Amino acid sequence: MAKQHKRIHAAKACKYVQLYVRLLEIDVNGYGKCCSCGRLLAWNETQGGHFQPKGRSYNAAAFEEDNVHIQCGSCNLGKGGNPAGYSIYMTETYGKKAIEEIKALSYKVLDCNQIDEIARNYKQKCIDLAKTKNFKVNIP
Repeated sequence: MAKQHKRIHAAKACKYVQLYVRLLEIDVNGYGKCCSCGRLLAWNETQGGHFQPKGRSYNAAAFEEDNVHIQCGSCNLGKGGNPAGYSIYMTETYGKKAIEEIKALSYKVLDCNQIDEIARNYKQKCIDLAKTKNFKVNIP
């Protein structure tokens, strides 16, 4: 029961992190590029793909902003995250040391209080960024 409860909280926090990154990476016209294949996507076509998988237990990497980027549905779901394309993007953007740090986060477990704090922080960051970009989005 406790694991199910934690997963519900973690899914909510992860949703806000993904939304924030999607908002951050879109341009003023509401478009962003898939980090894995470079395809240009309208806002409503974007997904927040994880470089280091979040796993069923939602490890700390799931909530790491640098681990989440815009992906198209084909790469994120259809190609299992398109690891080859995503690796190129991550290496060019952050370098190998940062990638290793992100991978290390996949072994870190967070408690419900930490996860709830992440959810609150990223929900507010989404609201603030949407206002700054003058982009209308429903943030529940």
